[in-house]
Amino acid sequence: MVCPKCGSENVVVTVEQTSAKTKGKGMGCLWSMCRMFLIICTCGLWLLVGKRKSKEKTKFKNQTVGICQSCGNKFEIKQ
Repeated sequence: MVCPKCGSENVVVTVEQTSAKTKGKGMGCLWSMCRMFLIICTCGLWLLVGKRKSKEKTKFKNQTVGICQSCGNKFEIKQ
């Protein structure tokens, strides 16, 4: 592995996280309306019952980069 900037062979290859996206799915309008109805009918006692947790998935994108130890140049390694 050779640095494209200075030509040195003192290069370290690492994997770097470039981005992350989280997709979530809410409970929906019907669940919210039913919950509000139960809160009103029980004079607020339904507030003691916790909300449901929504389902979320996170996707990460990684990139292989090389870092020159001589000049500090950081460059992408294409596979």
